[in-house]
Amino acid sequence: MKVGKTSAVLDAFQSKERLIRAFVRRFFNDAHILEDICQETITRALEAEKVRRIEKPDAFVFGVARNIVRTQLDVQSRSVLDLVDEFAPEDIVEDGPSVEQTASDRERMQRFVTSVLKLPRQCQRVFILKKVYGYSHREISAKLGISISTIEKHVAAGMKRCREDFDDASVADLAVVTTTFGEGYKRA
Repeated sequence: MKVGKTSAVLDAFQSKERLIRAFVRRFFNDAHILEDICQETITRALEAEKVRRIEKPDAFVFGVARNIVRTQLDVQSRSVLDLVDEFAPEDIVEDGPSVEQTASDRERMQRFVTSVLKLPRQCQRVFILKKVYGYSHREISAKLGISISTIEKHVAAGMKRCREDFDDASVADLAVVTTTFGEGYKRA
């Protein structure tokens, strides 16, 4: 970028800032995260412009924003997935059930965890928040910035996947597992 000449990337960002903010807002409802992503977008784009010529500044700025959003979503998804990864059915301590019952419960829990891990990431996040932590649809919507109808679809898809993995003969097992799994992790 030459001294005295305006930056094509800066001009593109300023002209498309409203659209970029709308795009980011689809994924993050938090104003601080929105600001951080917009600032990081323009910073990265300007740094890139210093080392190379940007042919299509509008598309480039949107691409930078998209990559930052993906990275941020990946970080948030990993924290939810870490919870699932940390869960070890053999760590469950129960008072009273027989060895056979304990083995059966562990098997059902493992099938549940395996079923949840087969879901797409966004669906996993919604399903875990609903079934494990007991969040309401409205709370999940506020936390993830997605519509209630999308949440309902993700919960239904999660239940369908679990039912398929538990097969129709043991749907009662699924109800026991989701109740048992959620009891230990309900939020305060």
